[in-house]
Amino acid sequence: MTGITPLSHGSLTIKGLQPSEARSSIGYVPQNNQINWNFPLSVKQVVEMGLIRKNTFSPFSTKKNNKIVEESLSKVGLLERIDENINNLSGGQIQRVLLARTLTQGADILLLDEAFSAVDIGAEEDVMNIINDIKQDGKTILIATHDINNIKEKYDEVLCLNRHCCAFGDPSEVLTEGVIEEMYGSHNQILKEHRPGSHGNQNGN
Repeated sequence: MTGITPLSHGSLTIKGLQPSEARSSIGYVPQNNQINWNFPLSVKQVVEMGLIRKNTFSPFSTKKNNKIVEESLSKVGLLERIDENINNLSGGQIQRVLLARTLTQGADILLLDEAFSAVDIGAEEDVMNIINDIKQDGKTILIATHDINNIKEKYDEVLCLNRHCCAFGDPSEVLTEGVIEEMYGSHNQILKEHRPGSHGNQNGN
């Protein structure tokens, strides 16, 4: 959908457009562990990066840019950390900064890649509450995840993939034992019991 990986076959349109033509409609939030944070950047500077995509970024911060950044940080509850060094934040706070960066783009569709992979349970709930608030603004939010815990409570619809579409629809209806095994194989029970920092009863303890 982001146009990062070319299609090997088939076709995909977003609002009737090819992915390369619909980029302004899509905001992408990458995984924390795929980003090199070894730079002395402030929270504000990271969020401002989202404005580059809209061609509204200026090396000299303008009042308009400042307002967009502040509004985005306010939506994720981090306005008071605007001048903080990004490396001083927790995993959950960094995830919220990345969300704010994406919000500056004004995209209608948000793609989140493993949004909860680097956060603890409490931070995950905070991020999920923010995502639900953003959804109320009319945004379409797609989250890629390997965590199948509490999916019925978190998501309106689920698309289960393993080299093909295993199931799609209301998670309470389509996320059956058969579908879970089709996705994860015979070791699906381990994934069910997995939590951040713990692998359930299968972690060797």
